[in-house]
Amino acid sequence: MRKFITILFSLILFFAFYNLNLNAQGIIEGAGLSIFSGAGAKPAMDEVCQKFESQYGFKVKINYAGGGEALSQMILSKSGDIYIAPEQRFIESAKEKQVIDPQTIRTLAYMIPVIGVKKGNPKNITTLADLSRPGIRIGIARPETTLVGKYALEIFSKTGLAKEIEKNITTQTVRPDQLLTMLIFDQIDAGIIWHFYQTCAPDKIEIIYLSPQQITGIGKLQIAISVFNKERELAQKFVDFATSAQGKTIFRKRGYIVDVEEIKKYYPDPQM
Repeated sequence: MRKFITILFSLILFFAFYNLNLNAQGIIEGAGLSIFSGAGAKPAMDEVCQKFESQYGFKVKINYAGGGEALSQMILSKSGDIYIAPEQRFIESAKEKQVIDPQTIRTLAYMIPVIGVKKGNPKNITTLADLSRPGIRIGIARPETTLVGKYALEIFSKTGLAKEIEKNITTQTVRPDQLLTMLIFDQIDAGIIWHFYQTCAPDKIEIIYLSPQQITGIGKLQIAISVFNKERELAQKFVDFATSAQGKTIFRKRGYIVDVEEIKKYYPDPQM
């Protein structure tokens, strides 16, 4: 009987420690980051997250949406360690709503508004004036909710041909990346998009750069730590990684501009 009790007690201890170990392992495996990000960051952020996971061993869960939508999701859920804004108006909104730590804001990359056309440029669009030609189908992102859409109307106005060009606008999309799809499927002839989208489909579209005098502003892709964070040190480590030389290499490879001196070639006041 004594031997039986000893064996039974040993088994109880074994399973107790086994379960304790499983629980601890589950906590370790569950540790990671939750990120709310604008869809404009996706081409580079997917790879940044993969590299971070493999280098540091922590999981990164990232939710992509429109910049404002991602911010709203983070606020409503009162969760998320990091917010990534595809355009500076959203980071300013996050600051005003006091849902990010302003001391942690960093710029990941810069984006330039350009004219996007289908590969081969079948409509022979080379200047903004060409957008005023009768029959040209133009797409822009919604100016009320996207920065590049707002810039599009400002750029048209600056040419003095706003009335003629705006007559040709056939589509206003919720997100700028939707214009890429419309160009590929020949639903529009031209669109005002961010320059880096060309690297997403180099065999499908071309871009036409505008002169610094024609551009009314640029986009800043920015990152910040959320006030809802539960992994502060890990969140800071991710911010540091994304803005490091390794992170910048990924953004550059995906077509973004990461050097402030380089952006000055396209727009003289990148700090705006």
